[in-house]
Amino acid sequence: MASQQLREVTVTAQGARQRIADTRLGAEHLELSRLAQVPMLFGENDIIKSITLMPGVHGEGDGAGGFEVRGGNASQNLVQLDGITLYNPAHVMGIFSTFNDDALGRATLYKGPIPASYGGATSAVLETHLAPGDMERYRGSATVGLLAAKLHAEGPLVRDKLSFALAARRSYVDLFLKMVPEYRSTVMNFYDVTAKLRYTPRPGDYLDLSFMAARDNMAISDIMGMYWGNLGASLNWYKRCGGRLRFVTTVSFTHYNPKMEMSVMSADQRVKEYIHDYNAQTRAEWTVAEGHTLAAGLRTELFRVLSGEFEVNGIRRRDLRSGWLNAVWAGYEGVFSERVSISAGTRLSVFSAHAHVNAEPRVSLKYNITQLHTLKAGAGLATQNLHAIRANTTSFPFDRYALTSAAVKPERAMQYGLGYAGMTASGAFDWSAEAYYKDLHNVYDFKDGRTMFSEVELESIIAGGRGRSYGLELMARKNAGRLTGWVSYTLSRTQTRIPGINGGEWYDASNDRRHDFSLTVMYRLNDRWNLSGSWIFSSGQPITAPDAKFELDGKTIYYYSRRNGYRTPPVHRLDLSATYTRTGKRFTYRWAFGLYNAYCRYNPYVVYFEDDPSKPSGTRAVQQALFGLVPSVSYTLKF
Repeated sequence: MASQQLREVTVTAQGARQRIADTRLGAEHLELSRLAQVPMLFGENDIIKSITLMPGVHGEGDGAGGFEVRGGNASQNLVQLDGITLYNPAHVMGIFSTFNDDALGRATLYKGPIPASYGGATSAVLETHLAPGDMERYRGSATVGLLAAKLHAEGPLVRDKLSFALAARRSYVDLFLKMVPEYRSTVMNFYDVTAKLRYTPRPGDYLDLSFMAARDNMAISDIMGMYWGNLGASLNWYKRCGGRLRFVTTVSFTHYNPKMEMSVMSADQRVKEYIHDYNAQTRAEWTVAEGHTLAAGLRTELFRVLSGEFEVNGIRRRDLRSGWLNAVWAGYEGVFSERVSISAGTRLSVFSAHAHVNAEPRVSLKYNITQLHTLKAGAGLATQNLHAIRANTTSFPFDRYALTSAAVKPERAMQYGLGYAGMTASGAFDWSAEAYYKDLHNVYDFKDGRTMFSEVELESIIAGGRGRSYGLELMARKNAGRLTGWVSYTLSRTQTRIPGINGGEWYDASNDRRHDFSLTVMYRLNDRWNLSGSWIFSSGQPITAPDAKFELDGKTIYYYSRRNGYRTPPVHRLDLSATYTRTGKRFTYRWAFGLYNAYCRYNPYVVYFEDDPSKPSGTRAVQQALFGLVPSVSYTLKF
């Protein structure tokens, strides 16, 4: 009975054909059933971990759950769930994603020119949607694992009119870590809840009310502590007028509240922040004729940002800012022949702080060489008014936030791309290659000798300049048969040049990864057993290390000669999983077994520096790993 089964894995050629047919350069309509085949770590299908196995997309690493796209950092991505903007969408520093796989319905990643309907992101957009509840029957599932448990329920409240879907998770990772002597003092736990109501007054029209809440607590002994969470809700109204005109109106809010504590180099430091985001938008889509669509929309968004309320050695200060963004956009998609199609649009935005006005044109072109081979080209300008600046003297994955102001200008990114994609006639294999160049302006970093704790007024300790990123992305997929999977490789470079930093010379950005490789393999042993594995390799992260130290008026001063002149060791990891599924007359159950970091590679989570009189520089680097080998077992019952 299909209604009683777990989400099935159906491998067809549809995904390959869709990638060939899509006009947009760098767009990935994520096949959730396909992503469900990648290693099921801790009993979870993690969409964030899955997309980091694609070319041009890089995970921030152990201890950070974000993803970086084409030289951008995680804060330059726009991540939305039913119109709710999510900040730092990860649990337990990257072990789990904020996205509960039981609740997710569909997702699209834009890593090339971003559609004109999206703003506030200079790197990429990940648009996700919660699945609505079943209008006809009740369904549910429960999962218990070594590290977390979750529940899911859905069904009709009024048959064929009103449905609900509810999902919740709670971890107990701390109990597992206390069994390992090295991690007994580590704090690590989270929870999340998502809910969706769908009302269908008439066929083709519906109203969605969505809600999500998530919270994390993470601390390593007396070195550092990080605490963060998202709380948000949205109301989406979808309205059709005949067969050609469609309207979508959305109102939403997000409260993001991070907090960090750190004790290194004889300093006790604490910082508290928040981002409050309120927005409303509407869009209209008109199908002018077959193969030709016009779209236009409006958006207004209010930000309230606490850039820092922190305490350093008992002294407390804070910096609170507000901003108002208004935007109008228009777009067109058209097919001109069997060979040529275009997707183009432009966005005009005004940010209240000193009336910063930005025009953002974007275009993608596709030329079909044959039905199986295609060329794509694109270019797009994007701006961002919420800036995140990360510390460069440690590898802590924590940012301080600044809004565009008189001193801080909007970040601007111009991206150019060229790509080729091909497939076999059956769709059993497909492959792609894309090259890109990205030119960035108003990129900000901490001034030499400054850290996130130096001043509460962020504008006084940061400087702006330029950035550039360029690279080549290669990917090959096997889509059919019992053995499927893909291999991807990215060769790239990301650099920054800011007057007054590093002598005004170009230096490698903190998110520069020269080489990024991944191999994902999935094997269907029989109707009940599925095996999968993935191996990743990535170049180390650039980091700034002190070259010397000296005493001045009884204080220790550290001297840094080069920005990001050193790198952490390379990161590599093997993940394995096996799932056993059995379907009965009334219930379906699944066992999931996983090995995270199967050969126990201690990849760097935190690299910091401490005093060491025996070293010529007076300091030494200390590396902390977050995970070794982590086994997992989970049991799911679905009814």
